[in-house]
Amino acid sequence: MQPIITTHDFFSLSSHLNYQLSGAPVNWNAVLTLMNPSQFGQRDEELIIETMIYLGEAYGQERRVLGPYAVIHPIRTASLLSRASESTSTLDLLTTLLHDKNEDITENKYTKEYWQKLEGTYQGLIKKIDSIEKWYLNERIHFLTRVKNEPYIEYLTSLINQARATPELLKVKLADRLDNTLDLRMDLYEDIPGVDCYQVIFEALFTDTNAGHYTKSPHYTERKINDAVRLYELFKNSVFLSLLRHENFGLDEASGRLFDSLAIAGINEAQNIMLHIFAFHIRDLQRQKAILMNVMDYCNRGGILSVNESGHHSLDGLFKNCFDFENKERLKIRLKELYNEKELMAEAAIAFAAIFTNFLNDRAFTIKGITTEGIRPVA
Repeated sequence: MQPIITTHDFFSLSSHLNYQLSGAPVNWNAVLTLMNPSQFGQRDEELIIETMIYLGEAYGQERRVLGPYAVIHPIRTASLLSRASESTSTLDLLTTLLHDKNEDITENKYTKEYWQKLEGTYQGLIKKIDSIEKWYLNERIHFLTRVKNEPYIEYLTSLINQARATPELLKVKLADRLDNTLDLRMDLYEDIPGVDCYQVIFEALFTDTNAGHYTKSPHYTERKINDAVRLYELFKNSVFLSLLRHENFGLDEASGRLFDSLAIAGINEAQNIMLHIFAFHIRDLQRQKAILMNVMDYCNRGGILSVNESGHHSLDGLFKNCFDFENKERLKIRLKELYNEKELMAEAAIAFAAIFTNFLNDRAFTIKGITTEGIRPVA
């Protein structure tokens, strides 16, 4: 099962987009070719380019948490959507490009004069769209917008319910989550390139030696997104995929490819987290073996099949105790605490790798206890 984009190709796309967006002036035709090499009519090409120009003016020099230009995210997300589909409609591309508009481009971020300029640009853009498609575009942007302080499960529930009438919403959201997941790592050489996760696991479980995969280099550069935050992103992905499965949502081919690619990205990220912890924080082979055996036992007993109350196993209550907080400040505090619990983080990473593997291997798999009513432990 192949993802729609490899990690290497994702970073290659990112670097090429960053190079083009750093130009003065920006070659928007080149950006469009990078985003979607498909041929559009002249009118549609102009519309897509004008939308990207609007986003470039709106985001300006704003950067994402890890440093890249913020405008790269919607453009790259549109590229992922295009890669998942044999053909992509102009409406789908516009929806994807503008999916964060209501959250990111708000009046309070700009001077009065610049806001009026942006609004004028956007209204001029909208006037060029067919009235029916304009209505659909505004509706889709509305449902893709997460209201401030809205619980994540409520946001996803509303989105999925609306997607029964407008299934295109799911393609955009899956592409959005895929981009956010792949973007958790700044580069290919952040930790321990070339190390095979399964070889590390095999050596820890079946031997008392290892091949010296880990260098003695110092800890990598500190980032604003640490492994605890990365685990939270994997939690969000597992909730989204579980809800789609629980609701028996029939996915079209493009959405199915994005679903699988998101699961694969989740596996890769979970492996990276485990490898990082084993390389820099828990280097003792016997401790690694104990962690792997502990999670293996938990999986064999069905622990990852449902949301659980706190119990005898360290992974019991993981979702509720570490990630499912409506209050953002409480979540930040808990993730900060989790970052200091290296063994639990390693166990959680391995468990997430198993969860996403189940999503790929079992088309009926869902995590019991995750429903549109919330995240509740199964009795």
